Amino acid sequence: MSFFTSIEFFVIMAFIAAAVVALAAMPSKRGAARMFYYGGELDSSATPSIPGVVALVDEQGQLLLYRFGLDGVSMDGAYSLAVTITGFDVTIDERLTAGHGDTAATSAVVRCDCFGRERYHFHFRSEATGRSAAFTLNIRPGNRIERRLE
Repeated sequence: MSFFTSIEFFVIMAFIAAAVVALAAMPSKRGAARMFYYGGELDSSATPSIPGVVALVDEQGQLLLYRFGLDGVSMDGAYSLAVTITGFDVTIDERLTAGHGDTAATSAVVRCDCFGRERYHFHFRSEATGRSAAFTLNIRPGNRIERRLE
């Protein structure tokens, strides 16, 4: 009985407690990242000039990403997205190619078909402009969210 009141017992118990806390604090294992690349369509007739993104789920469950407030991109340029999905975390990297034409593109749209009917956490990044936005969206027909790029 004197062992349970000894210093050795308390040292062993402190070590076991620290090991339990360390195991509980470890991040969960994330699955392999899946990457998709999508080309978009540029448009010169959009009216919102404030940089932003609108995410809309259509009737087929595909995600439509509308990007407004493009600057420095002409209609003969290119717009694409690199989508990385790791579990339910999604990183979208915008890729812009300026082009050499006279007609300025003010918006773009991309259709993404890589999402299941789940709730995802999105991080939209535009490296060319240094702006980003974050949002959560449940991929169900009719769901929509708007975010400014800041």
